[in-house]
Amino acid sequence: MKKEILNKILKENNADAILLYSPQNRYWFSRFHSSLGYLLYTSEKSYLFVDGRYIIAARNSKLLNNIDEIIEFGKLYELINKEISNNKIKTIIFESDWVFVKDSQIFQEKLNAQMVGYNFDAIRMVKDQWEVEQIKKACDITHKVFLEVLDFVKPGMSEKDLARFVSDSFLKNGAEKLSFDTIVASGKNGSMPHAVPTDKKIETGDFVTLDMGCYFNGYCSDQTRTFVMGNTDNTKLKEIYEIVYNSQQLGIESIKPGISGNEVHKICYDYIESKGYGKYFTHGTGHGLGIEIHEEPYNSAAGNKILQEGMCVTVEPGIYIPEIGGVRIEDDILVTKNGYEFLTTPLRELQIVK
Repeated sequence: MKKEILNKILKENNADAILLYSPQNRYWFSRFHSSLGYLLYTSEKSYLFVDGRYIIAARNSKLLNNIDEIIEFGKLYELINKEISNNKIKTIIFESDWVFVKDSQIFQEKLNAQMVGYNFDAIRMVKDQWEVEQIKKACDITHKVFLEVLDFVKPGMSEKDLARFVSDSFLKNGAEKLSFDTIVASGKNGSMPHAVPTDKKIETGDFVTLDMGCYFNGYCSDQTRTFVMGNTDNTKLKEIYEIVYNSQQLGIESIKPGISGNEVHKICYDYIESKGYGKYFTHGTGHGLGIEIHEEPYNSAAGNKILQEGMCVTVEPGIYIPEIGGVRIEDDILVTKNGYEFLTTPLRELQIVK
């Protein structure tokens, strides 16, 4: 599927080759991680250029995919030009949405081909079966960590204590690393959608928003749960939880091929607005995820992409009220042929930690 995507780009742009420089797109195509590298693709052959730090790992990699030749570089441009000559390449497409202007100028000066910019931000939207399996595994690990959180969290510990526990639990359960800095927001701090964990103590009666995720084989998860410590006496936040839950349910049920990201957002927003809390829903309803935690397509007011089978998106409405607190519920959803499938566990009911 990945070769088909790149071949289509070559054909549409009447080009002979594609040069992938970004770590994200190189991994997407080759399944090999490196902080620096170059991937030259033609419809006949693909070359991965890495330096001495990565050459042994690349040659020994069990995940390496779609690569015909691995080349260790010293004099990089001479080596790329050799393959340009061998393959009679006249025009090369590069990632204009990722490459700095100075780097694109160097490409033009050093490489013996015409360099043409192309926006690659949407090439990773549709996932193949292997990619979906990695995201699902990351989601399974995330579920295990959440269950451990419910057993671990107690009144009196700080938000930072809980965030550290989450980090340790992810690694213990087989994650490569966190997919982003864990968000822990208790009590009034829940009014900040991207709150940074503080020394604030988690108190009985606090609603606690926990936004967390991890990487597995280079693909990430992103899950948010809001739970309550000890009791549900805070009737306002309990009401808000129900509204967010129902809004998210409507959004999830709308997921299917053919719907646009802004339509999904409107469904969630309109429900919250109908309950009088529209001004407290201050972000988009969701985003694509895969190699990056935020990537196309976006379920937001500006999301103009049409959902297709194989896309993985989040649905995460929220309500945030200053001086009171907030609620967000987020799940990772796979677009299927006729609808949707949960990648995260559908354990979304309000959990009361005793």
